[in-house]
Formats: sequence, C-alpha cells, structure tokens
Amino acid sequence: MLIMWIHLVAAITWIGGMLFLWLVLRPVLSTLPSGTEDLNTLQRVEERFKTVRWVSLLTLLATGIYNLIHEGGSARLESGWGGILMIKLLLVAIVMGLSGMNDFFLTAGTGQATSSQSVRQKDLLNGLILILGFLIVFIAVYLGQA
Repeated sequence: MLIMWIHLVAAITWIGGMLFLWLVLRPVLSTLPSGTEDLNTLQRVEERFKTVRWVSLLTLLATGIYNLIHEGGSARLESGWGGILMIKLLLVAIVMGLSGMNDFFLTAGTGQATSSQSVRQKDLLNGLILILGFLIVFIAVYLGQA
C-alpha cells in the first residue's frame, strides 16, 4: 500500500505541476506588460519544475515496476486487463520520451527556450504530454476498477 501511495503522490505532483504551469503561471505572465523579464520568470520556473518533473517521473517508473512485479498472477497480465496495462506502459514510455525531448533537446545548450518558435514547440509538446498524462491516469483508474 505504501508503494501505491508513493506512486499516486508522484503522479499528483507531476500532473499538478504541469497544470499549474499551463493554467495559472502562463496566463498570468501573458497579462503582464511585454518584456523579457516575464519570459525569464517563466523559464526559471520551468527549469525548477524540470527537476520536480523528473523526480516524479522516475519515482513513477520505479514504483510502477515494483507494482508490476508484485501484481501477481501471470494469468491476469495475459488477459484483456494485461493488454490495457501494456497500452498504459506504452503511453508512459512515450511521455518519458517526449519529456526528454522537451527538457534536453528543445532547450539544448542554454537550458532555455530562446526563440518564439521554440517556445511554441515547447507549449505544444507540454500540451501533448499533459493530455497523455490524463489518459494514463484514466487508464490507471480503469485498471484499478477492473
């Protein structure tokens, strides 16, 4: 039960942080007068959140592997439930890959998005990651009920 609690707290932290950036910080900064200070504030917050995001994602990975190993019964994993679990795991791998692209390739060299095009790319990628995160949580709830 402790491992599942840690898993849930990591998911809450990851998705909650992304929602805060997307629904609170970005809109507030966009209402302020234009200037590089607004973008610098957003970049500093996103840089700090990158650490939180990766601690959460790696915690989710470790606790998810633990839960998978201790799930018990290969018959359950070979059923329709197991097939849906594999879809969830595929989505997790995609999210981790996209997060890696977002954090380490779109910001390579400077650690910050420097052009409006790279900011738009990061916004689109963050939106996709958030949607996939919600889908993963939906599948997890479904699996918990099955």
